[in-house]
Amino acid sequence: MSIGVFKAEKLKGHEPMKGMLSVQFLLVGIGAVMLFSASWYFARTVFGDPFRIWRRQLVWIALGCIAAFGVSKVPKEWIRGSVPTLVWTAIIMNMLTYVPGIGYESGGARRWVEFFGLTFQPSELTRVVLVLYLARMLEKNEGRLGNFKDGLLPPLLIVSALVLTVYFQNDFSTAAYLLLIAMGMFFAAGVSRAAIGASAAAVVLTSASMLLAKPYRLERLRSWLRPDEDPSGAGYQLLRARVSLERGGFWGRGLGRGEVKRGGLPAAHSDFVVAVLGEEAGLIGIAFILGLFTLFAVKGWALAEEAADGFSRWGIFGLVTAVYWQALINFAVVSGTLPATGVPLPLFSAGGSAAFVTLVIFGLIANLSEGDR
Repeated sequence: MSIGVFKAEKLKGHEPMKGMLSVQFLLVGIGAVMLFSASWYFARTVFGDPFRIWRRQLVWIALGCIAAFGVSKVPKEWIRGSVPTLVWTAIIMNMLTYVPGIGYESGGARRWVEFFGLTFQPSELTRVVLVLYLARMLEKNEGRLGNFKDGLLPPLLIVSALVLTVYFQNDFSTAAYLLLIAMGMFFAAGVSRAAIGASAAAVVLTSASMLLAKPYRLERLRSWLRPDEDPSGAGYQLLRARVSLERGGFWGRGLGRGEVKRGGLPAAHSDFVVAVLGEEAGLIGIAFILGLFTLFAVKGWALAEEAADGFSRWGIFGLVTAVYWQALINFAVVSGTLPATGVPLPLFSAGGSAAFVTLVIFGLIANLSEGDR
């Protein structure tokens, strides 16, 4: 089965394997450089050490590279057979965020677990597990995808369980992002329009109820639509990001010469690192990084088309899509196209577990693209 709108005949000429590692290397390297530029002032002010955030990120990147190499060499059948265990592991780890002494709270949300002084965000693991689970189910149910009860209901139940364990961590944005990945995989797999429509309607209704459940989410939506109404409050972050992008112009002010990171923009080194990128590297820098993510996606989707089996095909497609859509969402938030979501830019935003899991995704893509083992 072809991957929906991503036709093989349009992509094979790109020779995806030849440039994939180069694109990944550039994303890791440039991301690390931009994170240091965006984080040194905050780290120096808060921790008295300008290298603290960057150093921790480098440790996670090193661990992620080691894990990626290991994952790339694991037999594919072992990965396929481990999916049920991985699903339960993801659910349990998400539930551990509520256990005193293990769950770690920050900013009013319990999204992390802490072991031996290291914190990890289980929802990052969940996006990988979700994709691998759906890849296995889409392969297994390939001839029954038009049958809602036998083909779609079982995976929808597991998807719902994974999404809800993330949502109840007070993480609406990541829960919606996971639903988006699942819908994208179902659409690409050729699930009937009626089933897609019914599922989309259920997602919209569920998302609306989740949005209405917390008043601050409505406030975030209002501040996105009309940030000028509260320029020193709810609209402050978006307005400062806009100023930063405007200052950068086309060519930027130069690496390290940005001003917004010097206390003018909250989360400049995490969710809004693109604002620093825009000020220092300009529109041309933003276009280059967005182009790298797009090239990563195109090559990855081409790899999915050429995969040897259904599990590999849908696994590669889902993993590539998860990274690419995460990048697009982050760019859209900083530009004001979407309301603030808390979804970081892969490999650029501060966050060790996010960088680690993204690198593991790179390893899984390499593994699944190499055919039968």
